[in-house]
Amino acid sequence: MDHHSSWYHFLPWYSQLMAFFQDNFAETVVFRSGLFPKERIFETMHHVFAALLVLIILVAMSLIARVRLKNLEKALIPSPHITLVNLIEVLMTVVISLMRDIIGHDYKRYVPLIGTSALFILCSNLLGLVPGFVPPTDNLNTTIGCGLVVFAYFNFHGLRVHGLGHILHLANPLGAWWGWFLSPLLFPVELVGLLVRPLSLGIRLAGNMIGDHKVLFAFAGILPFLLPLPFYLLGLLVCIIQTVVFCLLTCVYISLHTQEESH
Repeated sequence: MDHHSSWYHFLPWYSQLMAFFQDNFAETVVFRSGLFPKERIFETMHHVFAALLVLIILVAMSLIARVRLKNLEKALIPSPHITLVNLIEVLMTVVISLMRDIIGHDYKRYVPLIGTSALFILCSNLLGLVPGFVPPTDNLNTTIGCGLVVFAYFNFHGLRVHGLGHILHLANPLGAWWGWFLSPLLFPVELVGLLVRPLSLGIRLAGNMIGDHKVLFAFAGILPFLLPLPFYLLGLLVCIIQTVVFCLLTCVYISLHTQEESH
């Protein structure tokens, strides 16, 4: 979708904010006729506004779910209809099941981050299926930001569980005494493998969402009524799968860096 057709352009202060970032942070220069004019690299701020919109939606959903769950007797018996509480419950059941199977008995400690990531990424992905909106997850700034949060999180818990051994494990991942002789070779490889994890999380998510929405809106532009329907279903499936994959890899990284037997 062309960013000029986005609903965000109807915001009264959108153009002023975009101009502010352009004037203060656009440092790229282009050689042209002996001059170095500033190139317009801040053509859109969609991912920022989209992320704020997703945050507002999640806060509203959380407040609604909190009110509905105050009556424990009704909360124990699920509604026969499709409700917001039921949808959140199904999503969190899948996420918690993954965490229990991968992380183990201590999985409850990590529910806040992984559960929040699942809700944010799924809601962000689904926003891209709404005509006129651009999802925050088709921008690397958002997805790599999510990857960096996960990176800091599992390293923090790795240090919490293993202390200095979390870092020494990079030098001797084999765990044997003779493995220290291979440390000059293994440490750079393990370090690079560790540092690329947030990039792999972010690039994988953004790449899949960009491709999915490009295909969807390309066919929607040809015949906007009937032709896009199968691609909307495919897009919905991609949104769910990419959310599960992100949470699955997060669980794997946490498990690798917090389990006693891994060190």
